[in-house]
Amino acid sequence: MLVQPVHAHYKPLDSGTAIIQLTPRLASTVYHQVFANAELFPEDIDTILCSELNLGTFMAVPKETLSEWDPTTRILPSDFAILSVWNTKEVFRLQVKGVSKLTHACCMATRSLDACMPWLRLPSFPDVFRQFGCYVLYGLHMEGKIATRLLKALCAFAHNMARDDDGCGVLVAEVGPRDPIRDWIPHWRKLSWAEDLWFIKKLTDKEEDIGESDWLNSQDSSSVIFVDPRDF
Repeated sequence: MLVQPVHAHYKPLDSGTAIIQLTPRLASTVYHQVFANAELFPEDIDTILCSELNLGTFMAVPKETLSEWDPTTRILPSDFAILSVWNTKEVFRLQVKGVSKLTHACCMATRSLDACMPWLRLPSFPDVFRQFGCYVLYGLHMEGKIATRLLKALCAFAHNMARDDDGCGVLVAEVGPRDPIRDWIPHWRKLSWAEDLWFIKKLTDKEEDIGESDWLNSQDSSSVIFVDPRDF
């Protein structure tokens, strides 16, 4: 789990990148294409994308190629990045307790400085000592020679969305440990759990099913995992 705090300042956006919001129908089409071989891709992806908790699916492309992309052809741009934003703030909230007064004071001091002097872009700590919510970034994918730059712009865009939402303290993303996109998702290591391990085992009462469900001897799974935001 990769966690990024929401700062008091806005993150700068790349002037050469265009960020567009996809309709749920178009987002579903794109996700079916790019996550065709991913693990755990939900059959009801349309339900997720149309949920009130889904704040949108966004795609970043170079501005100079935006006019060349025709979504009706089902041909994706040569360079793009995509992600969706899920609002868990309306479902549950978190709160950090038990820290020392000194730690609390230091965290609040960084926040105050960042709010007073946003041009310094200090990596301030949000007020997690009161109840706060989080945005889940899911469906992250990138392709192309400048894909990492586009993904960085998308993550900055999502951060600024959270910055405008009072009470949202952190951005959370979860991807597979071998997913190449993992190294390019902004996060704070001290707040993240980068080495957590997931596995799924099928439970059955029939002995004849064991051969097909032998997870110990099964083939290696895909390095890409589609994490359902409803599981948070």
